[in-house]
Amino acid sequence: MPKPRRRDNFWNEKAPRYRKYRGAKDRAMAEFRGYWEPDDTSEFAHDDIGKVIGSTLKKLGLKDRFDEDQVKAAWREIVGEFVAQNSQPIGMNRKALLVQVLQPAVHYTLERMKGQILEKMQARFGRENIREVRFRIG
Repeated sequence: MPKPRRRDNFWNEKAPRYRKYRGAKDRAMAEFRGYWEPDDTSEFAHDDIGKVIGSTLKKLGLKDRFDEDQVKAAWREIVGEFVAQNSQPIGMNRKALLVQVLQPAVHYTLERMKGQILEKMQARFGRENIREVRFRIG
């Protein structure tokens, strides 16, 4: 009878894990993929998933990507409470910040403040990330 594994060391074991038998399914998958999966799969076991995700994002070039959610969170600070209640950023399109405005009067006010808003946004998030601010009533 095989010896049962201890629960505290089950997920963090460092001993190499080997495939015992390659069945018909494994052979078919290897033929489909064009290669066999390695016998020793211990290199794929990781202790910290955060490091794995971080390194994967870095390899894909997504780690330094501009986060639009930060702009949405900073909108209230930049334009003030009253204007923020009547408008909200809805996204980015080709480095232009798109803002939806509820009232025509607020739209007029934002058009007049457009230069100041753009300067504050560029100072906070960089000129290369935001080049224009567009408003639409809706």
